[in-house]
Amino acid sequence: MADPRHDDGARLDLGDEEQWVLHAALLDYLDRRAGEPTGDAGSSPAPLDRETDTDDEAALELLDALEDDEPLRLDREGLLLVRELLSEYLAGAPLRDRATCRSVLADVRDEL
Repeated sequence: MADPRHDDGARLDLGDEEQWVLHAALLDYLDRRAGEPTGDAGSSPAPLDRETDTDDEAALELLDALEDDEPLRLDREGLLLVRELLSEYLAGAPLRDRATCRSVLADVRDEL
């Protein structure tokens, strides 16, 4: 059964610092994906991984939504993506971002 609280998506009220950290996590993810090899030189490209391709598209959509001035509304899949991105980012995040990252992760977990 659907959670009525999330019928139109969970709203994350992020301040400037929280938005910056999520933005940094998204760019970190997209940079890592762009740097991944696609196959040996001279060979045919590796087949597309549909799940990864979908994740990339969802990350780009999230980046667009984050850069928009509207409140950030995420469905369950979006919340899971944010949780994954921030969890990965937290492992190597600069010290200045870690507390903010943990705070946003706690908000996301509360929404899930």
